[in-house]
Amino acid sequence: MTTHQRSSERRRMVEMARLVTDSGTLYSCIIRDLSAGGAMLRVPANAQIDGRVLITADVIGHERPALVKWRDETSIGVAFDDP
Repeated sequence: MTTHQRSSERRRMVEMARLVTDSGTLYSCIIRDLSAGGAMLRVPANAQIDGRVLITADVIGHERPALVKWRDETSIGVAFDDP
């Protein structure tokens, strides 16, 4: 079993957010966990979200650009550009 090393503490939460893709598509999503370096977001089922995104939510200080690092059917993991 592999242990993941994180550079900052991860906080579990349920916070509403908006996500905008590079192509301008807007999604409502839920921040499920958050750290200084990134977040896991619950997104609409089978949403095709890749590349750069802009996440808007009060809990992250309004807007933060990020890069999608992984995705599955209902979630994505992002790394913030400005940790």
